[in-house]
Amino acid sequence: MAPSKSTSPAITAGAWPVPDPAAFEARIGPPPKPGSAAQRRDIEEVLALQKDATPERIARAQRTLNLTVFTFEQALGPEFTPERYPETAKFFHRLNDLVRAVNDPLKAHYERPHPFEADPRIRRLVDAPAKYSYPSYHSARCTVFWRVLTELDHGTAAAFHAIALEVEKDRVFAGEHFPTDIAAGRVEGHLIFDALQRDPAFRADLARLKAAEWTPPPQARRAGDAVRKLNEDVAR
Repeated sequence: MAPSKSTSPAITAGAWPVPDPAAFEARIGPPPKPGSAAQRRDIEEVLALQKDATPERIARAQRTLNLTVFTFEQALGPEFTPERYPETAKFFHRLNDLVRAVNDPLKAHYERPHPFEADPRIRRLVDAPAKYSYPSYHSARCTVFWRVLTELDHGTAAAFHAIALEVEKDRVFAGEHFPTDIAAGRVEGHLIFDALQRDPAFRADLARLKAAEWTPPPQARRAGDAVRKLNEDVAR
């Protein structure tokens, strides 16, 4: 089933247009076929990560399942909350909806089962929604989020990216996504961000947000410290 063709060339979230989902197909490409060598490599990578299925590791994967911009709090410190940054919360909620509008038709087009559905050895370690897995919605959002956050605070780019990578790894560990789902989601996320950067309305809204809540930016942590804080918060 092909993604539905819209009558206009773009989807909009408010005033922010991005290309129609059908325009992403050529850049993302199909997932590995069942039984292929690439599919077998995907399965082995998931199984390798699940060998370390400690209670703490599972708890972290459950926590990062609920991805928002405030998942990146470990990069910015405890003051980065929805209460203190309400305009940031609204802005990234719009981004979340925009990515979903692109991702849902792509998943419906490719119809790739989750890893835990594709191989009985793979466990479903978190209570994730039962949808298709390719491309990863988490990965697409992680990519858009860390790149937009970097526009708001260039000095914390490495920490933002590090948190995004950890969230993506959690999705593979949890049996939700194959590594190739994650890679396709990253491509999707970069394409969405690049389209947004070409849009004057998005750039103007981003500039207003930066002036309102990111001048100066929240206190930041280094990338390694941000990942350690992510693990420490789960362990407590």
